[in-house]
Amino acid sequence: MFLTIASQFVAALAASATPVHSAEISHGAKAYVASYHAQPAISLREVEPRFANRGAIPVCRWQADLTVNRAVAAQGQAVAAFGKTIHRFAPLSGSYAGTCASARSQIDAQVARYAKAKAADAVAVAQQDRAILVDELDSVRALTVQDAKQRG
Repeated sequence: MFLTIASQFVAALAASATPVHSAEISHGAKAYVASYHAQPAISLREVEPRFANRGAIPVCRWQADLTVNRAVAAQGQAVAAFGKTIHRFAPLSGSYAGTCASARSQIDAQVARYAKAKAADAVAVAQQDRAILVDELDSVRALTVQDAKQRG
């Protein structure tokens, strides 16, 4: 069984949903707000090794992926076309003897330490994304102006 979960830590982190960085961008006649969140996702896999001469003890294998995601809003409305994952950190993984349910708090603590260690890197990635977002806004505006000229 392979399962992606939102653990209690991840749920608490998402509930607070404090962005690691926010940027206001004036582009054309619109003002945009870009918010960047560092979000972990944890995948768990519980396996039971089989040995001929002893009982099986389950092993919880896990992997955490930490991403920096961009959300963009204009006039208080989300602009889904510009929201995306802008960076993926190297995954963190491990295993624990026992069930995944019994290892959950240890996994959550390890992921929390990893996210905290990558916080400054996440802010730096988010700050560097401003230029990329402006380029994307320019591209969409150029297409819109070109389309309007062809119709007019």
